[in-house]
Amino acid sequence: MGIKRKNANVEVGKRLRDARQNLGYRQAEFACALDVTEEHYRKYESGATGLSAEKLQILHQVYKIDPTYLITGSSSQNLDFDAYMANCSREERGKFFDRVLVYMSRLLKGMD
Repeated sequence: MGIKRKNANVEVGKRLRDARQNLGYRQAEFACALDVTEEHYRKYESGATGLSAEKLQILHQVYKIDPTYLITGSSSQNLDFDAYMANCSREERGKFFDRVLVYMSRLLKGMD
């Protein structure tokens, strides 16, 4: 494997690890979603193995992880919180805050 490709895999792996941790999941859960062993999944995060387009698609479908972010480090999406809150229904706002609470709960459980 070339140096540039290896470095790219390492950077993608770091971003994958960060995204997983930000979401509050364990490696085992991501490995299961990707249908790989935990050992193989660890290779993704370390950069020893690159992610295929199929695996990027699964990460996007299951966890909403932006493939552009994983590959380039730049997100193609930006949330303008004030604009969102001003332009959403009560139902949408309720769902948003429910999701935030689930997210925070996962983060707190990970701190045990």
